[in-house]
Amino acid sequence: MRRYLKLLALAGVFTIVAAACNTGGDTVTTTTPPPTDGETTAAPELQRGGTLNMAMLSDDGITYDPQKEYYSVTWSVFRCCLLRTLMSYRGAAADEGGTEVLPDLAAEPPTVSADGLTWTFKIREGVTYAPPLQDVEITAQDFIRALEREFTPEAGAAYPFYYSIIEGTDAFNEGEADTISGLTAVDDKTLEVKLTTPAGDLPFRFAMPATAPIPEGVTDGHDEDYGRFLVASGPYMFQGADLLDFTAAPADQAPVAGFDPGRAHVLVRNPSWGEGESDPLRGEFAYADEINIAIGGTEEDAAAKIDNGELDYLIDGVHPADQVQRYRTTPDLQARIFIHPSDAVRYLSMNVASPPFDDVHVRRSINLATDKDGLRRLRPGGELAGEIAEHIMVPGVLGDLLADYAPYATANGQGDIEAAQAEMAQSKYDTNGDGSCEESPECNNVLAVTDEGDPYPDQAALLSENYAPLGITLDIKQFDRGTMYDKCNDPASHTTFCLAPGWGKDYANATTFAEPLFGNASLGPDSCCNYALVGATAEQLAEWGYDAPEVPSIEDKLAECNPLQGDEQTQCFAELDQLLMEEVVPWVPYLFDNNIDIVSENVLNYHFDQFAGLGAYEKFAIASAQA
Repeated sequence: MRRYLKLLALAGVFTIVAAACNTGGDTVTTTTPPPTDGETTAAPELQRGGTLNMAMLSDDGITYDPQKEYYSVTWSVFRCCLLRTLMSYRGAAADEGGTEVLPDLAAEPPTVSADGLTWTFKIREGVTYAPPLQDVEITAQDFIRALEREFTPEAGAAYPFYYSIIEGTDAFNEGEADTISGLTAVDDKTLEVKLTTPAGDLPFRFAMPATAPIPEGVTDGHDEDYGRFLVASGPYMFQGADLLDFTAAPADQAPVAGFDPGRAHVLVRNPSWGEGESDPLRGEFAYADEINIAIGGTEEDAAAKIDNGELDYLIDGVHPADQVQRYRTTPDLQARIFIHPSDAVRYLSMNVASPPFDDVHVRRSINLATDKDGLRRLRPGGELAGEIAEHIMVPGVLGDLLADYAPYATANGQGDIEAAQAEMAQSKYDTNGDGSCEESPECNNVLAVTDEGDPYPDQAALLSENYAPLGITLDIKQFDRGTMYDKCNDPASHTTFCLAPGWGKDYANATTFAEPLFGNASLGPDSCCNYALVGATAEQLAEWGYDAPEVPSIEDKLAECNPLQGDEQTQCFAELDQLLMEEVVPWVPYLFDNNIDIVSENVLNYHFDQFAGLGAYEKFAIASAQA
């Protein structure tokens, strides 16, 4: 599966979901004052009240069903406002602790057995749902109900693979068991989770929306439309949720007025949440009385409305370049533009089973020849689009461990043909050692697929120029984004070079850059997203029609890293990143994406939510509400 993030999806890739601005690879700060630490500074002085007016250009495909949604836009609304989970985040940037997973509905951090297989969560006392179930307290069984729905085929869940390590999920999914054996409500306030294999990142997985509690009976008859009958647990609920009637037959139940697809999404305060006394992460915030999300329009329309104060924030679009430039250079506007790492990487993926990329020297040569700065300058925002990437896993999941690591560094990130040719000379495809493999047919017309939308055709043209001195010519095929990803993801298509992928974290742990992108379990058209075929077995390679007898694998390193926790696990994944870059070499990572936000003058106390890669809306205070 893949999750779509704002910038990737709408600026031109996979924002299935970054770092500080930079010029020529050197990090510089923005002119925007850094957001204040909402935990300690401005928040106590701000008053609640007013309406936060936001916009989505499109809500096509949005359901607000926590089992179905795999989109940063809806995840940002869930975390800030509608849903609480056992673990969650404080709605802050990485340098303010925004990647630290903390107890939310859990009363304390979970305990874990010595073998790493049994996790126990204690649940907060006295927390109830939003109306119409304001008298129903959240219990352990509600989390079990959510996870069982994750493995109910009719629900169409988006990412059950993250929870398949729980004992008994396969039997439940296949209808061989009525319950998931690895989930036990020891009592109303104690949830026990038993795993089949250790997973040190389990707390992060229990901060994802699919694990939010579901009260008994509310999803009955709503496999397709539960989002319109959603019972909230956060500081907000959909307008009209108090009128939901779950005593009626499902077909006779009227949906909430506040989720009107294609028109507007309106959130109002959840009276059960009160002043947030039981909410350690949002309790002093939730400033707006109402959050109104209008649907439709264009990025240019939204920009004009933000300028004149009709609109406060654009959730799913990319601000026009002229607006970004104006806010960056106008002193009176600079305090309203914010640039943060979005924890997404853009990259070129090489099929390690397909000639000439079955030779590691060719793959290293490609890394050295690529003009990463040129690729960045072709993107919306140019140098503001992000930091040139020198390795795979974004800094947001590795901290500073690889801050100075750059195995293929070139001057200003613009490529080094001389170094690339020296590497190519060691390849079996360079038969005369002159730094070019043009005499080998495998290097001619290498099948490369890309996105037909901007800026990918121009990027592909630049890459063709980059690799010509190496003797490599590209047979570039352009497709719509979905078809492009399908061809990259299907090993039988023998796509050699994928020029337009992007990947964003699902949560602030490097696990989400390891197994989904390079694990054997992520191979094949029915899985995702190991386009490079790293770890494919000899049997799989033969089935898909490859001549290569074997390819590099990281399965042993994955098995070493997955059971670890905390800093020890992060260090292990940093080592895996280095292994991938130096020995496996499946990618050319070229950009760690930035998120660029512009807010109206009505928004005070802007904060960035590193989890979703968008604003932390509960912390947006409204100017009109201030005394």
